[in-house]
Amino acid sequence: MTPAGRGGSAVREYLSRSPEDTQRIGAGIAADLALPGVVLLYGNLGMGKTVLVRGIARELGVRSPDEVSSPSFTLVNIYEGRCPVYHVDLYRLEGARDIYSIGIDEFIGCDGVTVVEWSERLAGAFPGAVKVEIEDRGGDARLLRVRFPGGRKPGRRKAGGK
Repeated sequence: MTPAGRGGSAVREYLSRSPEDTQRIGAGIAADLALPGVVLLYGNLGMGKTVLVRGIARELGVRSPDEVSSPSFTLVNIYEGRCPVYHVDLYRLEGARDIYSIGIDEFIGCDGVTVVEWSERLAGAFPGAVKVEIEDRGGDARLLRVRFPGGRKPGRRKAGGK
């Protein structure tokens, strides 16, 4: 995992060369989150969104992060760690009615950390959300562009810690 360019104070770019790198980047994102937190993921199929969620879950104290799997059919998986981690997959849903029928408005931004795959399907904005765009760079390489809210430059504070 290597930094890939210089973004403004609100953007960090990382070049992941492996799934392990992607998990480490996820852990770094989790360490910088304010709680409650929202992480919106953007990227095509096979870009490593669920792998990134494993890293976030590991950093947030989920006991079995290797069991983190895409909730494509269940739509929402909830993992217990230092705080609840809601893993949402909107791939199969279309329109606000479908999306809000899963109860997302009951927890997103209200409790723990919510990580949303296929965030481009959400209607409306979530102030304070971290946005992660994942682009294919060939083979296992991925460029991850992490945008923190409000121009805030992320620190190294532990999520859930004081």
